[in-house]
Amino acid sequence: MPSTSINPQSQSAFVTRLVTLPTEVRDAIYLELWRSSGNLRQHIVWHGDGADRHFCRWPCTTTYRVKDELQAELEKLRCELGIPLGRDMQKTQDMDNPLASRLINSNRRLQSPWINHWACGERVNQKHGLGVYHCFTTSGPICFKKNLVDKDKPRIPFQSAYLPMLLSCKLLSEQCLKSIYESITFVFTDLRSVQMFFGYCKLPPPMDSWHKVGITPPGFFKFARTLELSITPEFPALVVCANHDLPGLEGRHSIYDFHWLRLDLFQNLSTLNIWIPARSTTWSIEDSDLGYDYTGITEFDADGLAHILAPFKNVANVTISTPLGPGIGPEEGFMEGAAVRVYKRGSGDRFHPPLYMVNPGGTFDRYIHTSETREVRLACNGGGYVVMEEVR
Repeated sequence: MPSTSINPQSQSAFVTRLVTLPTEVRDAIYLELWRSSGNLRQHIVWHGDGADRHFCRWPCTTTYRVKDELQAELEKLRCELGIPLGRDMQKTQDMDNPLASRLINSNRRLQSPWINHWACGERVNQKHGLGVYHCFTTSGPICFKKNLVDKDKPRIPFQSAYLPMLLSCKLLSEQCLKSIYESITFVFTDLRSVQMFFGYCKLPPPMDSWHKVGITPPGFFKFARTLELSITPEFPALVVCANHDLPGLEGRHSIYDFHWLRLDLFQNLSTLNIWIPARSTTWSIEDSDLGYDYTGITEFDADGLAHILAPFKNVANVTISTPLGPGIGPEEGFMEGAAVRVYKRGSGDRFHPPLYMVNPGGTFDRYIHTSETREVRLACNGGGYVVMEEVR
């Protein structure tokens, strides 16, 4: 590391002038600098293979919305095709090109491991190739920044102002570290990235070394203000400490106390947005994983939902968009009287993808399942699914 990274540079005219500016002016300068680096919203992804697992970031261009616009677009397409609910929407020989293209693109968006951030996934795909889709979660074995489509072209370093400013000098580094975490919205689209970045409370022995690689960055819990999470509906079966008997734990932890979000460690968190889809993107769930005390989000009644929302009471602005059972709230819309803003997207979706990875030109690239009822589908090994139970 260059010596300037630990040199306070107190005699530098640039540093002296910058640090003597009023706080609001200095913060505005830093904010514009981070904005010039791409975006104030950043995806955080844990991926790679074997010992090469690491964190990557990618600018997020998908604004958080509580409504599922993709489902609305598919309803319009279904009506144009004249297909009744309950039948598959399929690409056929007599389908004109615009309709066929819309159906295929919509199916890939439904299958996207980027969940409601499928548009961000498409941008990554355009730059780095379809490898970003060829996995069931964004924490898959492929690093899209290292696996470029054209291997013969030199790789252009991912440029930003973050590291240069952090390495400029000790005095500026401390100010910039605080400003970065306060300014950036951290976006996560898979549970493994969440647990690796926030820290597992306990790992099984084969995974013990993981904490030595995935380390929560300095300043995250102290300064971060805004988080956005998209977690697939089978998340209760994926949190390690709640689903395995681990050495050092007296018993399995609870899922719905949300301890794994480490909310008690954040000192300045003010905004938390959560999106729970009605479709899985994982292939690893077996029927047995949905056994002993598995409870899906649509299985809670009003009292149960109020109980699981309690851990979020200390965060000023919380918005959760999720399917809920038919017995809770309106068919679609914000619930009244909830401790946080909860938007109910019905009891699930009417349009579901084949539960396989995106495979252009393949068998599962040409049709979308439709359902007469709205439901949450949990993927199982082999491409099957089970429907999440509901409270009525």
